[in-house]
Amino acid sequence: MSSYCYPSSRFDFTTASVAIARERAGSRSRPAPRSHRPPHAEDRPDPSVSKDHPRACHSPVALDRVSQYEAILLGPGENKIDVEVDTRMPSAAIFTFHKEDHTLGNMIRSRLLRTAHVTFAAYRVPHPLTPNFQLRCQTDGEITPRQAVINACQALIKDLGILSREFTKEYELRKMANAANQQQNIGE
Repeated sequence: MSSYCYPSSRFDFTTASVAIARERAGSRSRPAPRSHRPPHAEDRPDPSVSKDHPRACHSPVALDRVSQYEAILLGPGENKIDVEVDTRMPSAAIFTFHKEDHTLGNMIRSRLLRTAHVTFAAYRVPHPLTPNFQLRCQTDGEITPRQAVINACQALIKDLGILSREFTKEYELRKMANAANQQQNIGE
């Protein structure tokens, strides 16, 4: 497999997949298995070259990783949540949460299932390399799915605030107890 260097400012996974498929189709031989080797100096980017510079080449292993900031920061004009009304079921909607993962998806789902008017709640992550998930919510019709998700999120914020306060209180108590034990040990 030849090592083609993608400019980091124009790289996307579709381009990489197409390039790899073309290379494999051209060689018509089974690709050699990947060796699990530690990264070498030639795999690391040159620190003297800007990451946006066309000469900035990155390791082929790192090409499938998303930058840490790209995984959590929204781009210009990108919405955090997209809502699509599900026409196949009454009182149902699909919410797509961008730049979030299983952590938030499972918390909202479990909170929705404890709500009286919610008849169905589930989430799925379409692809493990994309940081988003889809949450499907169906209600009994007394409240809208949108309102059910808003109520669940508000309840989660309240629960997490209580958890934070309790954790801080226990941490401070433990810190005071340890300081008292140290003072007692010094006095002996």
